[in-house]
Amino acid sequence: MKKSSLPICMSAITAVFIAGCSKNSPTSSIEETYNPVIDPSNFVQTIDNQYFPLIPGTTFLYDGQADEGVETNKVLVTHETKVIMGVTCTVIVDSVWREDELREATFDWYAQDVDGNVWYFGEDVHNFENGVLVDNAGSWVAGIGEGKPGIIMKANPQVGEIYRQEFDPGVVEDMGEVLSLNAMVTVAHGTFENCLRTRDWTPIEPGVTGHKFYAPGVGFILEIFVEGKSDRNELVEIQPDELYNPLIDPADFVQSIDNQYFPMTPGTIFTYNGQGEAGVETIKMSVTSETKAVMGVTCAVISDSAWLEGELIEATFDWYAQDIDGNVWYFGEAVDNFENGVLVNHNGSWEGGVDGALPGIIMQADLQIGESYRQEYYAGKAEDMGEVASLDESLTVPYGSFQGCLKTRDWNPLEPDVEAHKYYAPGIGFVLEVKCIGGPDRVELVDISMGGRNQ
Repeated sequence: MKKSSLPICMSAITAVFIAGCSKNSPTSSIEETYNPVIDPSNFVQTIDNQYFPLIPGTTFLYDGQADEGVETNKVLVTHETKVIMGVTCTVIVDSVWREDELREATFDWYAQDVDGNVWYFGEDVHNFENGVLVDNAGSWVAGIGEGKPGIIMKANPQVGEIYRQEFDPGVVEDMGEVLSLNAMVTVAHGTFENCLRTRDWTPIEPGVTGHKFYAPGVGFILEIFVEGKSDRNELVEIQPDELYNPLIDPADFVQSIDNQYFPMTPGTIFTYNGQGEAGVETIKMSVTSETKAVMGVTCAVISDSAWLEGELIEATFDWYAQDIDGNVWYFGEAVDNFENGVLVNHNGSWEGGVDGALPGIIMQADLQIGESYRQEYYAGKAEDMGEVASLDESLTVPYGSFQGCLKTRDWNPLEPDVEAHKYYAPGIGFVLEVKCIGGPDRVELVDISMGGRNQ
């Protein structure tokens, strides 16, 4: 379990809280030499254990009361997978907010065996203070070092049964014991019968014991501490995988892109300078006269290249089109990633209508403060979101000063430890990006010019 602080580890679905060991914790009944045999052929693709179902796209929301304050826990079951010890695991994104400040963002990895046991294969933990990443304490991966997977949920729980949930000596050693199979529990999300009740602890944190409750067909719904802490964490909402399926009719699109906050005039070249942890970056975005048909829609082709300390690191072709209402749609991108001047991969590429990917709206025509929107959608790979934060911002960048600017909040549920604010000036477009969570990065407009030919 994560060692950073107990309260921020109260994620329901991950069930990997530090739950400490009481004086009577039955550690002696667990074998001293823990060495589970993992055969990838004994694992299945889905996780449908009745007490721990993980349906890709589902989001679980929890509210908690910890000694340090009120917490909100958001757990997203992604469509993404990660191979660990040869086993294809489902990736869970777990973010914890205390008093509206991000405290922890974690990627957890689970897989279910043919018998129905759900195994826990590790976690990548990002701990934050004041919006800044401070460490990765609590991270571990099965098969690396002394890390070994454990069973987070048994297929056939038996009262009195004790099991190891995770194991990396001195880092994570969480244990569980089945206490009951017929508990009745009421939480903000509702009342549930025949719930599984467990006792959870870790020898690393003696003197602290938690009880967790799992509802059949739902999963984790409640954690309370019975020794060492007064914390409580309960399920408040389940959001099913949204059925995102925008209707794209080529007849509803126009030839030009003249949205005031996202004008794309062929021949225009936007130059930006960026400052991040990796160094100084220069970005050139050229609006070409070329077009590409995506899902039957004629899209403008934008050439976007990024240079880090004078070395090309990315070259991308983005495809945009504007509908008759003035919304600008993002239909995909072809990405070339470079290292030391050599093309290494095309990670980040996607195209609307291919392999389940769908276009999103990069800029709305009718902006409403507080409204959120999907900018792109390729499950598990490209899921950027935006929210209108303000319509009257004033700002200054090297290219000039602007008023009446649009400010958006941009994030990706697959990367909960990163969030940015973007600014768009009327008649100009994108002028500034400031990363507000996950780093000090800043990108700002320094020049606009017109090219004499296709860029």
